[in-house]
Amino acid sequence: MMRAAIGRRRLLLGGTVAFGTASVARSAAAQNEYAVFTEFSPANKLMAPGWNRRIFTDTDARKGNSITCDFATGVVSLAAGSYHLSGMSMVSYAPSGEPEMTTIRAPASAGYCRLRVFDPLAVVDSTNLQAIDNGDRSVVCIGSPSTPNLAPSLFDGYYDTDKTAQIVLEHQSGRTPKQIYLRVFTENSKWHAFARLNVQKL
Repeated sequence: MMRAAIGRRRLLLGGTVAFGTASVARSAAAQNEYAVFTEFSPANKLMAPGWNRRIFTDTDARKGNSITCDFATGVVSLAAGSYHLSGMSMVSYAPSGEPEMTTIRAPASAGYCRLRVFDPLAVVDSTNLQAIDNGDRSVVCIGSPSTPNLAPSLFDGYYDTDKTAQIVLEHQSGRTPKQIYLRVFTENSKWHAFARLNVQKL
């Protein structure tokens, strides 16, 4: 009787430990989800006045199902959870006409990117830089100052959501950008990364 009771206790303990280990493994797997989206340059793309949404073209890396990107709209969807977001956004003056070269100007137009929560039901005038103030709660983080002399705007931030959310990366270079490009296609190659978003689920 005593041996049988001890055996049952060991079995129960073993089952509990195994179940706990499996739970930890599942939790770790969920926390290891990540994705990296990049906007390459399959064609030249002029910048418009105001906020320009980055439209990603490629998935550099992705693990799990919590993070997805719509390559038609640039909208990135996140499942409920906590996230670390980082990356860069860059613009350029017009191609110079010389191979692998762009125009450099001084003084140069100033600008920066920002990452914000996207509301598909809201109507926002993207040409108005003040339509959504940078202090609005929908703005996750602001990128560092940059210029179209291929100086990127860098950003790093955290975002928590208790439901599925959508985010967008935007870039502005003043109210009336002149001959400034979101993408530059040259040397018959699309491999010029003008924006990148790294997302890691915590």
